[in-house]
Amino acid sequence: MSHQDGLGKAARCRMHEITGTQVQRLLAKLQVIDTFLPKIALCEMISRTDYSVGEANNKEDENGGKHVLQEVSIIGHLRRINALHDDTTTAIELGAGTGRLSDRLQKVTNAKLTHILVDRQDFSLNHCRERVMRARCRSPERQIKRVVADIGSLQIHDYAPINTSLCMSKHLCGPACDLAITSLSRMAEQSLQLLPPSAIATCCHYLCTWESFTGKQFWLALGLTAEDFTVATSCSQWASLQRKKSKTNNVTIASTSETVVLPDLLNVAHLAKAGLDRVDMSNVEMKFLPSKEFEKMFAREEKALLGIQLKKLFDLSRASFCQQLGYKEVELVRYTTRSTEDRLLLLRC
Repeated sequence: MSHQDGLGKAARCRMHEITGTQVQRLLAKLQVIDTFLPKIALCEMISRTDYSVGEANNKEDENGGKHVLQEVSIIGHLRRINALHDDTTTAIELGAGTGRLSDRLQKVTNAKLTHILVDRQDFSLNHCRERVMRARCRSPERQIKRVVADIGSLQIHDYAPINTSLCMSKHLCGPACDLAITSLSRMAEQSLQLLPPSAIATCCHYLCTWESFTGKQFWLALGLTAEDFTVATSCSQWASLQRKKSKTNNVTIASTSETVVLPDLLNVAHLAKAGLDRVDMSNVEMKFLPSKEFEKMFAREEKALLGIQLKKLFDLSRASFCQQLGYKEVELVRYTTRSTEDRLLLLRC
């Protein structure tokens, strides 16, 4: 496929390595599979008490304070799933970066929690939020700790009590998201206690790798293959081609839909696979356009829709894995209207 749209430069498999025939084969499967998949609700949780208007309309942010409002929405969802109840003592931020999400949560909760910021990079104090957060602490029982570690080998239970903690993340790119979910699985293996409620924002699906992908069981149960995964990671970049709304600095509370706990996704996958098995794919493939002709005819809007569809599929696959870990209530929502990276996994036992 052509990458004339400027996409694919950082993908594991570049767009020019993918053929039009491979994309048509994936599209044919998705046409059947998608009819069985649950819908994803838009639920942007914006509380006026969790930010100041000046922050949200910061002119230095080209997207009108989008990061502030994304942080606020994640915290709103943590509140909604009762992760911020009176017994919660510790908030663990995975892939914390400079600690903006933790800083926001500390302000919202009046510094009542211990915060553990996990990132593989060791940030200078001049570039992160720990100093401000430590100054805000009024109780010696509440601490701010930075853990410099690769999430792939992280043992979360070494740093926090599982039964009174929550996990959260705003920016875990591609495989880092899967490694974070895997760290939760290690916690499940080490403890008979309930797993911590978690909110994990997903992004950069084009960087995902089959080796680290936690959703393999669901993916394969749908009738998809490892080759389909490679094609899908590259094509997921097209989600960014969707038409953007005009930028504005005026913050409005987005319309929300009622969220729904996901059904047993492995059961959904088996139903989808049965539907796919009833399709004669060899007959479908006979109707494919020649690869080069398809590449020329596949429109920008169609690419964008496919990219969005694939991001959803990756995250439902991860959600299925989380169900297998023991999370009884798993949700996948669109938590922001201010980015194409708009999906949030919500996990609770």
